[in-house]
Amino acid sequence: MIPAALARAVDDAGRAPLEDAVAMIRPYLRHIGWFHALLADGLMAMRADPLHLPPLRASRNDAARHLVLARTERIWVTATVVDRSKARGDGVHFSGRVSLCRPLAHDLRGTMYRLENGRAIAVGERRVRVGDLLELDERCEALRLMPEADAALLLRAQVAPDGPVRSHVADLSSGTVVASAQADERHARTLMLLSLLRLTGWRDAARHFVDALDAPLPGQRWAVMREYLALDTAAALPCLADMARTEPDAAVRALARRTFEGIGPCRA
Repeated sequence: MIPAALARAVDDAGRAPLEDAVAMIRPYLRHIGWFHALLADGLMAMRADPLHLPPLRASRNDAARHLVLARTERIWVTATVVDRSKARGDGVHFSGRVSLCRPLAHDLRGTMYRLENGRAIAVGERRVRVGDLLELDERCEALRLMPEADAALLLRAQVAPDGPVRSHVADLSSGTVVASAQADERHARTLMLLSLLRLTGWRDAARHFVDALDAPLPGQRWAVMREYLALDTAAALPCLADMARTEPDAAVRALARRTFEGIGPCRA
């Protein structure tokens, strides 16, 4: 188990502004005695019981394997192994988070990129030695690791800004952004619960749909509206009419207007 002090720091950082949150987590990447103790305790338990499984979650993403030490909506702390012999395709990934990364076994070598005016621009090579701490604002910075024979072992923390996280992938040869995504775990959970309410026909829960229409992104607001219309079209019509008039995003406003014009006369 992670130390109680780190657990409290992760919890407190989840409610803090971005710079303060990073400052709360940074000491645990600089001074990692807690991590060595965690490994020692885990090895001792496995020696005593070959069937012992540490109470930590693991995940895999392409060439990276992660042992999740702590995770909240905004803060991720992982021990990560990256197979550097596998190139990451032709893209440069900007995660949209602030990343704190400490190499544990081998130095990291890679090319630094900056995202400027929708293009990824190479700004030189970077070497991070074992024990040093690399801090990147991955909303506009990225380190693309060079393919090497040795796997990279990292202690890593990622801190998300408040609200939706916007990630981007740029083409390696041209620098042009070829894919973007918006991740908001709070909204994803909300939408899942609204879908469950809609599927089970809980029309008494309409107020929750109205509250969720105040989402920060246009696509999120329209996703909630679709669920509300599917649950109770008549009850959702006033909100749809308001969206058709006042929605700040032009594309969603036009979509709401077309939908209202198609549905409204049928419900009159």
